[in-house]
Amino acid sequence: MPDRSERVLGLARLWAKAKFFHPYLAYKPIDWDAALVAAIPKVEAATTPAAYRAALAELLGKLGDPVTRMIDPPAAPAATAPPKDWLTWPAPGVLEVQVAGITAGGYDYVAFGAKGKQIAGEAAKAKVMIVDLRTGAAEPSLGEQAVEQFVVALPAIEQWPLQRTVEHRGYRTQHGLTTGGYFSTFVTVGALPAKAAPKTGPHHVVFVADARSVLPPAALALQAAGRATIVSAAALSEESIALTEELELPAGLTAQLRLGELLWGPPAADVRVGSAAELHARALAIAKAAASKPAKPRKMLPLPPLVARDDLDYPDPVPSRERRILAAIRIWATLEYFSPYRYLIEDWDGAFRTLLPRIEAATTRDDYLTALRQLAVRANDGHIGVFPASPDPAAKPRGVPPIGVRLVENQLAVVKLVDRAETERAGIGLGDVIENLDGQPVADYLAQKRLVISGSTKDARDQRVASNALGGDDGSRIELVVRDAAGKRRTAVLTRKAAHLAALLAPPATPHYKPLGNGIGYVDLTQLVVPEVAPMFEALKDTKAIIFDLRGYPNGTIWSIAPRVNTNRAPYAAQFLEPLVAGGGGGDQRIRFFQPVPALPAGAALYRGKIVVLIDDRAISQAEHTCLFLQEAAGATFVGSPTAGANGDVTVLRLPGGLRMGFTGQEVRHVDGKQLQQVGIQPHLAIRPTLAGIRAGKDEVLDRALAYLATGK
Repeated sequence: MPDRSERVLGLARLWAKAKFFHPYLAYKPIDWDAALVAAIPKVEAATTPAAYRAALAELLGKLGDPVTRMIDPPAAPAATAPPKDWLTWPAPGVLEVQVAGITAGGYDYVAFGAKGKQIAGEAAKAKVMIVDLRTGAAEPSLGEQAVEQFVVALPAIEQWPLQRTVEHRGYRTQHGLTTGGYFSTFVTVGALPAKAAPKTGPHHVVFVADARSVLPPAALALQAAGRATIVSAAALSEESIALTEELELPAGLTAQLRLGELLWGPPAADVRVGSAAELHARALAIAKAAASKPAKPRKMLPLPPLVARDDLDYPDPVPSRERRILAAIRIWATLEYFSPYRYLIEDWDGAFRTLLPRIEAATTRDDYLTALRQLAVRANDGHIGVFPASPDPAAKPRGVPPIGVRLVENQLAVVKLVDRAETERAGIGLGDVIENLDGQPVADYLAQKRLVISGSTKDARDQRVASNALGGDDGSRIELVVRDAAGKRRTAVLTRKAAHLAALLAPPATPHYKPLGNGIGYVDLTQLVVPEVAPMFEALKDTKAIIFDLRGYPNGTIWSIAPRVNTNRAPYAAQFLEPLVAGGGGGDQRIRFFQPVPALPAGAALYRGKIVVLIDDRAISQAEHTCLFLQEAAGATFVGSPTAGANGDVTVLRLPGGLRMGFTGQEVRHVDGKQLQQVGIQPHLAIRPTLAGIRAGKDEVLDRALAYLATGK
């Protein structure tokens, strides 16, 4: 018997498959969350496969769909001898086919085809056909395959029974906006082309069925068109027609899930007889009557449209244990199906098993948030973050001490002074290394924070952890042990202030663009805004090169910049792969498209100088997309260190506790298909800041770019 975590993971797999693909859940008011919450303790308590099966069956029962159910492995069909007279003329102009004569002994492609041709030849002389779908001991689904062999001999019709299935174009965001344009919809499938009416042959068909029969699509299509009558000794099951999928579960169990539903509604026999013994006589009587009086067409039933509902987020700050597990399952399921980079997530099932006990054991809001973040960051997606939907009005403002820090030479170093008077009193200067935070070695402190902060690459995650290391409540104090350039250590106690945080995040009071001399222009793309693009190019039009500083996040300017530097006449800047999730695994089907470089505006001049771009881990998402444009349009030279490796429009799901989780919605690659996620834009000229450079007030990355432009190397 599988252990508890494996049983819960099996429950999650079953619940998620139905949630995203069962058509009922796309429009019926079924509380699928409540069904899961009720199933969790029963699944956990199950000590036998039978008890586990019963818990899963009860979950599926909430859908009210007999097609979706737990099933047993099918028994091998017993071989039977074909009926001696399986193709007969029981009345003038009436040809009768017993499919058992084709299916006995199992599937045989050659034999099926030969008998299909034989039937078609005989059918040309018939006015009405009787097709007996009962296969006896043979596998019932073989009857459908048998009919396919002579479907060309049946009456011509224009409409076939369409089914609709749920399809997702990415994950529809449930919070805020996304530029990805993700949505869910119903898609109709299964239509066959109309065929020309045969010059001779039957104009009506009587299909004979029992409880085991699998109705072929042709039977329903002909019935709807008034060209067939279905006679059955039992109620017809939609199970034989609706699109389904079998899902293997722990303990050797198997579930069957509906993936489609007929637009024409569930199948129904035109005539029900009291016993199987009456079937043949009734079918023959109908066939004789149909020779002169065809049936009326059947109208399609309108089905409700898809209803786009956001998940409930249950605002209790610390949800019940079962709803905390629901949160874990939502995270696992959403990334399992919708992460465009699912193939890059290592042991996602193992992450769920490992973090599940921590999530369900959480007793405080912070414990709960921390545990969910620990699960989410295992996806190694720099866009991932778990956060409250709205700020807690009771929460204290955040603050930082009067310094900014980053990892430099693998050490937590002071790289910015916000309040020089305060830092001078504390004896802290640029380039000092912080070795201890509140009595804890920096390495240990950062290792703990790394468990809850996401990143697509190790370098990007480590830098993000470092930049958040000193934060805390406004007014709180932090004790640091720092080491200066001479190796001298000192202890400094600093006060965190919200004003320091605002100053740290404030844009520099420097021009957004300027000439640097020697025919070189400089543009701070983290500050430049769209209205400044044209004036910037006008101001720098006589330069021989422009250095774009992209060590941060831009302001949507690349769509105005790229056409003005497109000396390569590049038609495209990036390749997109949007998940097409339709009853299958997440991300294994893609819609591929290429993003064009905009045309040069009328009257605008093309800048033909060299383009150099300064990059590091702070360039993420739109910043990396900017790099793709500059790479394709201008053959840009990148200087610095790799970017964050997280690109693709962010989308958001809801979680119990009034929480949200953002993640990358679609895959973005270089135009040639080269991977970007978890790789980043790689520099042509690799250089990182040093402690000595920071102490000397140098910008070593910019200096390296200038040296390259001066020397060509």
